[in-house]
Amino acid sequence: MDIRQINEKYTEIGFDLISTEPSLQSIKESSAQIIFLSSQHKKVASGKYVFGVCEKIADKYKWGIPCDFTITVFQPNVDEFHFTDEQVRALIHHELLHVGVEKTDDDTEKFFIVPHDIEDFRLILDLYGVNWDQPKQGE
Repeated sequence: MDIRQINEKYTEIGFDLISTEPSLQSIKESSAQIIFLSSQHKKVASGKYVFGVCEKIADKYKWGIPCDFTITVFQPNVDEFHFTDEQVRALIHHELLHVGVEKTDDDTEKFFIVPHDIEDFRLILDLYGVNWDQPKQGE
């Protein structure tokens, strides 16, 4: 079973990123509600560890999940790979890049998941380095 709970540390990191990173300006200027969660579930997909995921909440579930997106960090995977605070920040930044916000002609907002693209990877590499997800030498 995958039980997720709100994580204050990840919430703080997420809000700091949204307020300071130009790449997240569209989120900052929107009304998007994001909840930052941690899971004690070890997630593997296609034989690879999954460290985090961004999910858009379907309208039919908003009665019980009062937000537009959740970002979940899979804690056992992050712990197993001994992520530093900077690596967790890079992970959350990466997941926030999946939050899509678009203003419509009538000035309402449309929310969606942004798929991976090369600009996303380039931004993370430029900010955090090629081996952002690997333990630092000597740790």
